Amino acid sequence: MKFKQIALAIAAVGATVAASGAAQAAVVLDGWALETTNGITSNIGRLNLVSGTATVEQETDAAGNVFVGALFREQGSIYSVTYTAENTVGAGDTGAPSPLHAMLTISFSNVGGQVTALNSGGGFAYSFTSGDFTIQAVGGGSASGSIIGIGGNAASTAVIGGTNGDSTLLAQILSTAGIMNFYDNGGGLLNPGFATGEYLFEAVTNNNVTDSFGLSECSFKAGATCSLFSVASAGDAYIVQQVPEPAVLGLLGLGLIGLGASMRRRKA
Repeated sequence: MKFKQIALAIAAVGATVAASGAAQAAVVLDGWALETTNGITSNIGRLNLVSGTATVEQETDAAGNVFVGALFREQGSIYSVTYTAENTVGAGDTGAPSPLHAMLTISFSNVGGQVTALNSGGGFAYSFTSGDFTIQAVGGGSASGSIIGIGGNAASTAVIGGTNGDSTLLAQILSTAGIMNFYDNGGGLLNPGFATGEYLFEAVTNNNVTDSFGLSECSFKAGATCSLFSVASAGDAYIVQQVPEPAVLGLLGLGLIGLGASMRRRKA
């Protein structure tokens, strides 16, 4: 392959990967601020999520075991949200939680996903594929959007969450009502970036089954068997920014350099 063809190929690969979204990495946003009708809380490192409850329908076989491709549906809320002040780069902020200026409820509904792999020793991996997401502030102000992906693992048993499961959920905030604004540590408004997907809301939780209601027909899939149960959740939440992966930027840059050199050779 000639030099020009190599350069064109490298540039095309870099541009394709970047455009596909595979070039994106999520970086935790430091020291952001939340504003509602009741005021503003600044220098947020992370949100602390407590008192989360959810109801889950997990598709299983007739014996109550999950399988690769099995679907699930979930809905629930987190009723206690505090924050830890920014004190280190990334997600490692430490210290006692502090109350926000307003009480928040974070709700998830119509959450859908599927089992992606069975884990050795029990449990399974799963992914989120859809769902609705809402942040509601007592006193006024809300934000809503869609769940766009990521998942987790059930550490034991063949039912989602098991006795000790974990999950990471990404949601895109698509709209706000009343006063619900997010700012970066320089005071820049993040709302437009949420709408385009540059910024996302990330929740990382540990989930424990608190009650099981047996097997019945799935409400979302006629003729399929589901296990119905309750889950308690607690964890952390962040705002993350989608940024290009350095490797892809390097690949794209190499292609552009190659194209420039090729053009100079043609002019010489």
